[in-house]
Amino acid sequence: MRNGGANDHGVDIAGFLTDQRFDGPWDCYQCKHYRASLKVSDAYPEIMKVVLGALAGHYTWPRRYRFAAPKGYSTSLANLLHAPGNLKPDFVRELTKPRGPLARQLGEAPIEDVLRFVEDADFSVFGTVQLHELTGGHSQTRWHSVRFGVALPPRPMAPVPAPEPAEHEQRYVEKLLAVYRERHGDPDITSANAGTRPAVRDHYHRQRVAFYSAEALRVFARDSVPDGTFSALQEEIFDGVIDVHDLDHDSGFARLHEVSQAARSLSITSNGLLPVVAVRDRTGICHQLANDDRLDWCRADPQ
Repeated sequence: MRNGGANDHGVDIAGFLTDQRFDGPWDCYQCKHYRASLKVSDAYPEIMKVVLGALAGHYTWPRRYRFAAPKGYSTSLANLLHAPGNLKPDFVRELTKPRGPLARQLGEAPIEDVLRFVEDADFSVFGTVQLHELTGGHSQTRWHSVRFGVALPPRPMAPVPAPEPAEHEQRYVEKLLAVYRERHGDPDITSANAGTRPAVRDHYHRQRVAFYSAEALRVFARDSVPDGTFSALQEEIFDGVIDVHDLDHDSGFARLHEVSQAARSLSITSNGLLPVVAVRDRTGICHQLANDDRLDWCRADPQ
């Protein structure tokens, strides 16, 4: 949960481990994007906030508390955070300074109650997140390439189509079969025999490979780029081929050929998936659009 702002009780980001959220185990991240490295005087007021927040019952004591500061941490602060046995007594010394900055944070909380709470609190939860850890974790998300302008991760190979079409590809396959029946005047071409008929098998196989490639690209996009990137690519291709699709064509095969050619020739410049899009993906997206009944090859409905 992204928190931050007024009344955040010292929690910028909360990572919940269970559906109990703040009532169960959770991790706290305090983000400080300062011009210089984070100092003890910057960190202690934030630790004080989480002490007061837990004492007041706003949440349980966090499982982990991590400062995230892109400019790093002063040597003094880093030494204290890496030595919890020194961190707590040093914090208490600052807290008990009359009219010190931590004492001024107490508000209506009695200092005796705060000191008792601190005495029992586990200060080993406090630590840091290094910049390489932040970027390394972020590199595993689908936002990384867009935010930092770096290459997409390697794209896995697409699965090989099974001999018999799966349930999710029935519609575009039936439209392909209608094209073959029309072109060859053979009403007996089916999904069970199209893969073995010399007149259609190679073309049929290429179209299914292209569809599977586009489906694999859809899955890759889900894990590697922001939501909507793949659907935006589909829309770009749809917008680029629909006028060709709607022209009069001599046959369903001619329409399929011209639409596929138009998709392969489109100049698309702004989609985040472009570096990994193969030529066959564009043909495959046409079949995805046919599968969704947005494109048809023969004028008569194949059903």
